[in-house]
Amino acid sequence: MTQKRIDINPFNAIGAILVAVLVFWGLSMVFSFVFKALAFLAPVLLIGAAIIDYTVITDFAKWVFKMLKENPLMGIAAIMLTVFGFPIISGFLFGKAYLRKKVRKIASQYDVETNGEIVDYEEVEDIEEDFERLELPPKRKAEPVRQKRVEESSSDDYEQLFD
Repeated sequence: MTQKRIDINPFNAIGAILVAVLVFWGLSMVFSFVFKALAFLAPVLLIGAAIIDYTVITDFAKWVFKMLKENPLMGIAAIMLTVFGFPIISGFLFGKAYLRKKVRKIASQYDVETNGEIVDYEEVEDIEEDFERLELPPKRKAEPVRQKRVEESSSDDYEQLFD
């Protein structure tokens, strides 16, 4: 059997390692730029979220306090991440408020399409009728209901069902 000699050169992987380092360096620069932009826009995004749907912010605060009560360690970690990740949290809350607004708008459009619009009143055309020509049937006098005496009725209860 012939054996092939495999030439393993550790310097062949240097090119791939350099490309991986450059890709990760580029990604870190992009994320750094995005974080700085969000840090600059964070107050505006938080105010925008409060204007669009303030319940998003209150729900987030309730969630953090609930986590603090249930699991204090995780609650403290959530508060710390909220403080240090304020730009990301404000962007998240703005996006959530915007999506809630869109979902409500689409749901109301769907409701109008399926059930129709609710109106306060409906305009009805005036119809002029000649009520003098309208003939009503003559009134009938109601016949007095006659009660049979026990003696008149037959002894059979079955016959009384038809009276």
